[in-house]
Amino acid sequence: MRTQRLGFVGLGEDTVSACLSMLKIIDGRSPVNWSQSTPNLADVLMVANEHREQTRQENLINKPCIVIYPSSQEKPATPFSLPHPFRVMQLLDVLDDVVRTLDTSLADDSKDSPATSKPAPSADFCTSLYRAINDKTQSQCELYSSESREGRLLVKPGSHRFYARPALLHALAAGTVSFRPLSPSNEAISEGMVPRPLFELAWLTGGAHNNALLPWLDVNSQFRLSRWPSAAALNKSRQLLSLCALMTRRAMTFDELQTLSQCEDNTLFHFINACEISGLLVSQPSAVTTAPTAQSSGDSHRIGGLIRGLRTRLGLS
Repeated sequence: MRTQRLGFVGLGEDTVSACLSMLKIIDGRSPVNWSQSTPNLADVLMVANEHREQTRQENLINKPCIVIYPSSQEKPATPFSLPHPFRVMQLLDVLDDVVRTLDTSLADDSKDSPATSKPAPSADFCTSLYRAINDKTQSQCELYSSESREGRLLVKPGSHRFYARPALLHALAAGTVSFRPLSPSNEAISEGMVPRPLFELAWLTGGAHNNALLPWLDVNSQFRLSRWPSAAALNKSRQLLSLCALMTRRAMTFDELQTLSQCEDNTLFHFINACEISGLLVSQPSAVTTAPTAQSSGDSHRIGGLIRGLRTRLGLS
């Protein structure tokens, strides 16, 4: 896991202290480890809205900035912003947005190198969800919609959320909903629609993809998570929480994950595919590995302790 340095400009001590406390909470859920730095040495700046002029100095002007503005004021016209006061998940979301932007910039710098594109699966709802979240080759819309007998679904990839009314959410949890493929939408999110994490939608609608990995995923690859998925969608499952802990710690092969988590094949297929559809999965070619040994057994015991601690912190035990 790489480290990124976060610098603070013009923010009060209470705000900085609260932010640092939140960074400790989200450690392990973000694709990077965030540490505090001086503005000059920082990779990313967090700046008070009224002090944005300070970031136009020559040594700061090219750094990504997260603008903190009072919630009573209008949102500033800037790529990254947070209303004050903000919550842990809001901070995590904007930091992940910054990381994706930095990663995209790095990818753009190496566009001349050959790249292999992922073939999309057959046309169904999960296909359209995957494309809406992950396909960078087409112009992405801010909002997508889908219809079902139980109601309308709205998906907003930029915020990693979907929106639905309680009746539709209840039907989704019961596994009785059949959606049409997503299509671009310009309608407003109506009052009464509840925001939920996109992973939850990928998990609840991905039952048809639990017999094998998605076609472009190689079972011999190593898999890791860029950040934790929604714990609520995992229904307090010890095995699934173990998978989250294992895959955020380091990349592992399918066999390693199956051995350490003790998941059935279809559960592991379902989980990996849902993470891929929702944009949380990072896969890479597998290095030469050996079968899990006593070292893996020790890792399993340590992961078990980690899971117990996480379950307590998340109120799942």
